Parts: sequence; C-alpha cells; structure tokens
Amino acid sequence: MIVLAMEKKIYSLRTNVGYFYNRPIGYTKEFEQFFDEIFIKPDLNLRNFNIQYRLSRTREGLLLQAHLTANMEAQCARCLIPFFAPVKSEFEELYTFLERFQEETDDETIPEDGYIDLGSLFREYLLIELPMNSVCKKDCKGICIECGQDLNEGECEHTDSRVIYE
Repeated sequence: MIVLAMEKKIYSLRTNVGYFYNRPIGYTKEFEQFFDEIFIKPDLNLRNFNIQYRLSRTREGLLLQAHLTANMEAQCARCLIPFFAPVKSEFEELYTFLERFQEETDDETIPEDGYIDLGSLFREYLLIELPMNSVCKKDCKGICIECGQDLNEGECEHTDSRVIYE
C-alpha cells in the first residue's frame, strides 16, 4: 500500500495590493511563484505548484488573471490508492474597491488593509479542475468488487465479477 505522507508546508499566499489604489487605470504587474510542496487550508495538498498571475488596475478595482498548474493529492477512482493528479486552471477574478462595492455584484472586494488572500481562491479553482474519476495510471486495473484485492498487485479468484476498464 502506498501512503502519501506529506508534511504540511504552509506558506502565506496573501498579497499586498494596497499600492494599486494610487496607480493609474491600466497599471499592470505580473507575479510568478513556485512551491515544491504547499498545503492550502483546510485540506489541499499540492506539489510542484506553479503560479503565474497578473494584477491590472481597472476603474472598478483590480483584475486578477491567473494561470495555475500543480499536482494535487487525490484518490484513484479504480484502486483507491492516494496519488498526485496533475491539474491546471486559468481564470479571471475582479476585486472591487470598497467605496465602489455594490450589493448586487458577486465580485470580491479589496480588504481595507490592502492584502488579498489568494490561497482560498486558488484552492477553489484547483478543486473545480480535479476530475471526479481521477485514476493513478491509465491502465489501472482497480480492485476486485468481491474481495477488495488490488488487481494491480495480483489476481484473485473472482474473475467473473470484475469490471474491465478500457
């Protein structure tokens, strides 16, 4: 049995955007970060987390354009063994200034302290991208539905009840 014991390396993904308040509309800044391992609270373990994002000053606030790639801790849908599945996400999110905030929008607002926490946002978008039926390898044989034998490790006597994956 494979166990993916990963020490929970927690890094802050808070970003100071307060200086954007005094920048002209159209001002843009690009960022890039890489983490070999990271834990995003409350439950997301990632490896090889590559973050590329751009913040642009708009009339309404800040436009975040992000491209994320990572290997996310998952469980194989066939054999139930934990593994790291590759995921990627590209998205845009608008953070509005508090003084322009309107109740009817779904936009995020820029907090008064000028720091936005990108961790929870990144977590949401990466979880959406994880396929519901992730498999550890293309030819994974799964488990026997009668006895629970991992068919990647050996055969069992329940050949008639197997689900064949192609």
